[in-house]
Amino acid sequence: MAAKTPTKRREQAEETRKRLFQAALDLLVKKGYDRVTVDDICAKAGVSKGTFYHHFKSKDQAIVEEFLKIDQYYRETLPRLMEVESLEERMALFCRLTLRYIQSKGKNMIKVAYYSQIAPGRRASPVASRQRALYAIVDGMIGEAQRRGEARADIDSTILAETVIRCIRGLVYDWCLQDGRFDLEESGEAMIAVLAEGLRASPVRGKGGSG
Repeated sequence: MAAKTPTKRREQAEETRKRLFQAALDLLVKKGYDRVTVDDICAKAGVSKGTFYHHFKSKDQAIVEEFLKIDQYYRETLPRLMEVESLEERMALFCRLTLRYIQSKGKNMIKVAYYSQIAPGRRASPVASRQRALYAIVDGMIGEAQRRGEARADIDSTILAETVIRCIRGLVYDWCLQDGRFDLEESGEAMIAVLAEGLRASPVRGKGGSG
């Protein structure tokens, strides 16, 4: 029998990861995070426990890893953001693209991803890590706008970026609470319009560092 090529092995490994992810998602949505074990996921996916741990460290990693693919999406959309000149337009585009991506993943996956990060006993969350591309991109957009005199400079760009991200995250959380009963992208447009007013430079405000 001919040996499997590296490409074929990679394809099979990726297929196994996808099967494990889908099995984990289906079970976690149906039974709840606390009622699903790695054994349950393996049984549904038809793989051994050793195979599971070859791909994932825990049941929540199978979900969170998929969620965090959004960071690569952020990096890929950065050139499009740079084509837009004003901060308000950039923020609107960024929010639109982000929420469109999240909505495409479906409310069930986002619910499971969020719950896995706030479940009792959970420690530091990779979703909330300040090292993510999300923070660097939003901070960069605001910092550049501050240097141009377009955005308020009395508050550090890092604080403003964190505020914007918390608002976006809060909107997504509310979307999950309401079981996806409103259009996420459309609601994001209204939210950014309000946030943009708070970010805008004003002669009344004092001057400060741009961070």
